Amino acid sequence: MSAVPAGAVLADPGDSGNVTLGAAASSQVQGLQRQASAVQAQIAAMDRDLEIAVEKHDASQTTLDQLTMQLDDSRARLDDARARHAQEESIIDARLSAMYKAGNINVMNILLNSNSISDFIDQTLYIDKINEQDHKVEQDFKASADQIEEVTNGIDRERSQKLQLERQLNDQENDITARIAKRQSVLDSINSQVRQIIQQEAAREQAEQAQLQAEYASTLRSLQISNQLQAQVVATAMQYLGVPYVWGGESPQGFDCSGLTKYVFAQFGVDLPHNAAMQFQLGVPVSQDQLQPGDLVFWGPGNPHHVGLYIGKSEFIEAPDFGEVVRISQLTFDSDYAGARRYPLRAPGAHQ
Repeated sequence: MSAVPAGAVLADPGDSGNVTLGAAASSQVQGLQRQASAVQAQIAAMDRDLEIAVEKHDASQTTLDQLTMQLDDSRARLDDARARHAQEESIIDARLSAMYKAGNINVMNILLNSNSISDFIDQTLYIDKINEQDHKVEQDFKASADQIEEVTNGIDRERSQKLQLERQLNDQENDITARIAKRQSVLDSINSQVRQIIQQEAAREQAEQAQLQAEYASTLRSLQISNQLQAQVVATAMQYLGVPYVWGGESPQGFDCSGLTKYVFAQFGVDLPHNAAMQFQLGVPVSQDQLQPGDLVFWGPGNPHHVGLYIGKSEFIEAPDFGEVVRISQLTFDSDYAGARRYPLRAPGAHQ
């Protein structure tokens, strides 16, 4: 069995704990995780696109706000010019009305009503000056109004273009956001499948553990170990049945032969080196006919290369070799058998 792969891409995998997965489930989870990685990469790319679009939107909005202010100011200036022109026209209309009520004013009338030639010239120049001023006011207004209106129309056109760009950017943001939501939905679905597989595997593992515990209990009963401390050592070693062989391993994630015995005996107050030959040198020799559960058995006369833990009835627990797992094996005293050793065990907690 293999553990859930490190670095799994899960947005919300749930509490998988230390669940181990069977080969089929592990392969399925790895496939889903590859899909999740691809989806997350797509989401990350779309997030960057969205960030760029938002920045463009913000810049466009700032420009649009400035144009709106300029347009309001230009329209206010145009309204002010029109108001002043209306006021000037009102003055001109009032003057024309007064002149109309006084009768037609022409050169003859001015001449007849003048007291002198000098008076005649003054009145004529005055009338011309008024007409000239009225004409200038009209021309100035038209030029100013035309200029302001041209600027206003230009701002209005530019603002309309920016409004259209604003709508396009909004549509782009909405599209990217919708695509992100869609991919996130896919990712959530993948994560849901992974969680379901992990839950199923957890249930399977729990059932297997229950079955193993029952088998361990049955095996211990069949061994009929009378010494409680020896029974505890054997029971502890049996907890690691099925753990894969790992060269140099000395933890429940993986053991080699001396790593397994070192780990088990450490729980009973015995500090062994991680080496079969050195463990052989430290123990008290035990003959074949005096073997008891909890003794270590060795192979490789002269310089032992392998070690296991005797459990009784000619059986021992070992971490055998690459590609295999911790198991119970049958003890045979062949030519490679080096002997057995016993160590001063203490109950867990007594050596603290």
